[in-house]
Amino acid sequence: MKHNSPCHIEIEVSDLGRSQEFYGTLFGWRFSTFIPNMVVFGIGDEHIGGLMKVDRVEPGRSPSVWYRVKDLDAIFALATSNGGSSLEPKGEVPGVGWSAVIADPDGNRVGLVMYTEDV
Repeated sequence: MKHNSPCHIEIEVSDLGRSQEFYGTLFGWRFSTFIPNMVVFGIGDEHIGGLMKVDRVEPGRSPSVWYRVKDLDAIFALATSNGGSSLEPKGEVPGVGWSAVIADPDGNRVGLVMYTEDV
């Protein structure tokens, strides 16, 4: 997977079981638990994204696209110095690396992921 390209699509859902049944039937996705409120999905061994359990799905927040970056701190700084803003600071993603969420100048959410192997 190349840097600066989509690496994860996250869909907020109110019922993980119902959503797995829906998307599994629709697209043949396979699911596995990642954290208690999230299952990840893909086709075969290819990762596509995750279903995130939330209390209420808010229009405009889902689905969200996450981009793989080589240097999370540098991209985060570049974004915020060029009209973007911080929505969620850098945090660890167990078994993956680190993530942060910025907003572009129009307020669109942009997820950033730096994999452990890129450090």
